[in-house]
Amino acid sequence: MLSRSLARAICVLVLLLIGSACVSVVDFKGGPAASPGPTGPEAILARADQAYGRGDFAQASLLYDQYLAQAPTGPRLEAVLATAGLAAERAGRLPEAVGRYQTLLTRFPNSAYAQQAAPRLADLWLATDQPGKAEELAGRLYAQSKDARGRAAPRLTQARAVWAQGRYLDALDLFLDARQLSPAQKAPAEEGVAASLYNLTQPQLAEVVRLHGQAYPGPEAAWQLAYQSAKTGDLPTFRAQAQYFRQYFPNHPGLAKLVELEANPALARDLQVPGANYSPKPDLSVSPPPGFAGPGAGAAPLAGRFQVAALLPLTEDPSSPYAQDILAGLRLALAKSQGQAGLLELDTHGEPAQAARLVNEVAARPEVLAAVGPLTSREALAAAQMAQQVSLPLLAISNRLGLTEGRSRVFRVFLTAKHQAEAVARYAVKTQGHKLLGALYPDDSYGQAMVGFFQAEAQREGGQVVTLEKYPPKSPNWKEAVEKLTGGQKPARRVAASYQAKTDFTALFLPDSAATVSQILALMAYHDVTRMTYLGTSLWLTRDLPTAAGRYLSGSVIPEAFSALSQRPETVQFREEFRQATGREPNQFAAYGHDAGLAIVQALATGATDRNSLVRQWSTLIVPGATGPFGFDAEGDYRIEPTLLTVEGSAFKLLREAGE
Repeated sequence: MLSRSLARAICVLVLLLIGSACVSVVDFKGGPAASPGPTGPEAILARADQAYGRGDFAQASLLYDQYLAQAPTGPRLEAVLATAGLAAERAGRLPEAVGRYQTLLTRFPNSAYAQQAAPRLADLWLATDQPGKAEELAGRLYAQSKDARGRAAPRLTQARAVWAQGRYLDALDLFLDARQLSPAQKAPAEEGVAASLYNLTQPQLAEVVRLHGQAYPGPEAAWQLAYQSAKTGDLPTFRAQAQYFRQYFPNHPGLAKLVELEANPALARDLQVPGANYSPKPDLSVSPPPGFAGPGAGAAPLAGRFQVAALLPLTEDPSSPYAQDILAGLRLALAKSQGQAGLLELDTHGEPAQAARLVNEVAARPEVLAAVGPLTSREALAAAQMAQQVSLPLLAISNRLGLTEGRSRVFRVFLTAKHQAEAVARYAVKTQGHKLLGALYPDDSYGQAMVGFFQAEAQREGGQVVTLEKYPPKSPNWKEAVEKLTGGQKPARRVAASYQAKTDFTALFLPDSAATVSQILALMAYHDVTRMTYLGTSLWLTRDLPTAAGRYLSGSVIPEAFSALSQRPETVQFREEFRQATGREPNQFAAYGHDAGLAIVQALATGATDRNSLVRQWSTLIVPGATGPFGFDAEGDYRIEPTLLTVEGSAFKLLREAGE
């Protein structure tokens, strides 16, 4: 990545070679005039940041434009271009945002800001009805990405762009690829799959069914085949296809709609069909900005009596947007230290060797009190090993299991899988009163570990896991497992509305994805288990689960690291402060960064004066964090009663605030 001084030198050289070309910025017409005030570049930049901070993005956009015209080689050029693009985007002036991001990519193609602006530009091409350009840029970003997670987002944009050009069969393949690459893209990718299927011809749908069979999206294609026949009035074909669907996909949620159509085919004309109202344009009003811009972006590090080293994969890693969120939250917390704690922002690039080297370097600097990070599993382990070796207090933000064990200098702020399994077990036994529990889990390392944590915690609290069933994760046979859970009984087929099949347990733990859980719940209901308490993990937190299976999830228990539903004063205050500072909503990573910083600030306020006393303070503190009141256990691990959600109707609802 180019340093700022080198970037400035290159721009000056370009000025000498081609005159004013380097100075040119996007010309904005028809917008509101910038308010009068000081006319020096830094004064204009300060006013622009103030306008952005109060949410006046149109005014901020014009002021950033003025600054760029007066200071084309200023020390914050990359950061200001990024923030100017984001301001224009948030003001709804999308062509101007496109111009800012293009300028950033053209002038500083290798910078961190350009790397993070590129996906935004691809989405903006799509939002401004230029899907060909969006497809080209997203395809290039996909090819350049290093791993599956990094390829998922550009693949989704590429799929949307192809769909927007009417190439639905090609779009289907791309949406399916995006769905497999990252859990974060699964829900929007499945919306695209449904929209692609909706627009395919019957021969194309039949080919999809042939290729995929009972695997997704074979059933969905078969459903569309039946629906199209009903809609066109071809009732003999519809009935044959409905019978085929009933025979091969008896547990599919779509079967109920086909049963309705069999009774009254005329309903097909007004039926709400998946994919019918799909728009390929990204919803820029709710999709989070990339975390690389905002008021003060690119400003000098925070100053203070002590320094805190942020060791994060800020660039060149798929987790960089999350690292930027952590950094934004950390800055907010350390700003409350009244000059006690400053911040050094150091980039690990996601490399374990780099993380370990940086820990070793900052440990040699006496003013560095502690380090925060890293984020990814491998670099977190390397940093933890080095921190213990050089006696530097480290607050890791990583879900790697066992990271703090046996390391007196290593602490953690992160709701791991272990924390989640233990939290739902405690709540089910102690608060809900369940003594006999069951678990149905994928037979892989994740499922085995989660059930082990759950079982151990339930026993500690006086409960007992009396039934354990597993299924192969790659080719799951949920039917067989569910039959074992329900005692092998044949369904009573609802002989009475109040009928409930007997089971050996009163609560069931399901550590798997929301899509899998939806299908399992439908099978349980088919076997007359309709009033079970289901216990889950954060994998359940997708917008589709309450809609697909909400009727079965009354009383369910789902842990969440940081919830927008929380009304805790500390959480509400953090959300407001983060919005004011960045112009966007915080996520769990921003909250983790904030709470890590708050643990340092509170330790300083209660007497920590060096690394040793900091560690002693952490051993006893209870920190009123944005994620909830937390401390550290004897091993230095995060100790918290997390926020718990449940499902009511078709929405997630707050079940318990963190710490209660």
